[in-house]
Amino acid sequence: MNPEIRASDWRDPARPVPRCPGGGLTRRDFLRSLAATSAVVAAGAAPAGALAAEAPAAAERPVPRAVTTLGLCKRYDYAAVRRALGRMFDELGDVRRLVRRRHVTVKVNLVNTSAEDVCGIPLWLTVTVHPVVARALGSLLVEYGAREVVFCDQLPFRTPDAEAFAGYGYKLDQFRAAMDGRVRFENTRNRGRHGTYAWVKVPDGELATAWEVNRTYVDTDVLVSLTKLKSHVSGGITGTLKNLFGVPPSSLYGEDLEDAPDENATGYRGATMHSCVRLPLTSAPSFTGRSVRGDHGYNVPRFIVDLAAAFPIHLAVIDGISTIQSAEGWWNGAMVTVTRPGVLIAGRNPVCTDAVAAAVMGFNPDAPDRTWPFVNGTNHLALARRRGLGENRLDRLEIAGVGLEAARFEFHPTYRRQAG
Repeated sequence: MNPEIRASDWRDPARPVPRCPGGGLTRRDFLRSLAATSAVVAAGAAPAGALAAEAPAAAERPVPRAVTTLGLCKRYDYAAVRRALGRMFDELGDVRRLVRRRHVTVKVNLVNTSAEDVCGIPLWLTVTVHPVVARALGSLLVEYGAREVVFCDQLPFRTPDAEAFAGYGYKLDQFRAAMDGRVRFENTRNRGRHGTYAWVKVPDGELATAWEVNRTYVDTDVLVSLTKLKSHVSGGITGTLKNLFGVPPSSLYGEDLEDAPDENATGYRGATMHSCVRLPLTSAPSFTGRSVRGDHGYNVPRFIVDLAAAFPIHLAVIDGISTIQSAEGWWNGAMVTVTRPGVLIAGRNPVCTDAVAAAVMGFNPDAPDRTWPFVNGTNHLALARRRGLGENRLDRLEIAGVGLEAARFEFHPTYRRQAG
């Protein structure tokens, strides 16, 4: 049993040890990936500005598909959101079985500060997942029999975890009351409460062969991605796949590091995973050297897929009640506008779910690279399909709930931004 988790009245003392959803890195895997990485780095990275051609088309492997459900919810009323999510999970059919007697980790889409707003409108109505949606989700997971639910993200604060989450409207006492106490918040910007990091391998990794991460993402049975419905300059859309970009910790991947890992680091991953002008300071090399220096539209989508391959998402949930369009945050300036689609989206396969989300936004989820909404680079949904992670072609997807036409709310696409 994880020594950090205490047995209590609601938990079976014979609880099995949580298992890593993506697969731990064995010594053999580690040595093999290290050798491959060294060979690529020795050969030299891709030249700046190069647009690497896709590999010649081969017979596509069958890809997993799962139903995605759409629900309408016009405001952040706790009872209304909980009812809507409950109906949607019933339509998915197996969420109760998925979480019963399991340890659940919810990677929630927060951002790199809680001190900003959009024209005076608070974060949770614009950029981050609203705490009401998170609390309603958590209460349903507990009702379905989850042993414990951990809400986590990488937050740029050195304060205690509960205090760091409170800045985003996540009040631990409210979550405990709604979830019978079976809840914990964890800031995964560093090693945190754990004695070690975990290495998780990337099957067929393109830019990364493995990830070194906080053990919260490994010591679990079920991984839920809870995100905000938004545009994204580098990724086209922010969905449940892009939400995984917050998994690599600042302490190893942050751009405020100097020449060694730092448990006090709080920086973003722009230099290591957007522009790729420096390597992370992990305990061993794990990047392949196949990134394109300065080209965020090439690098970010590939890192998204390398993360999704390593950390399989079992349940994907998207808050689209109130959000922003044209870009992913206030840092994109005047291009950002507030909008209220009034929609919730959920599914068991994140590629399928994000494809339906793109369609709700009025976009083609199978659009060619460097066309809207993926105007700045690669369509990561199509790339994920080619990697065998899920289906993104709308005519092959099953949509339940209110249906696509009732939920559609066309977004302004993101803007074209020069690489560099």
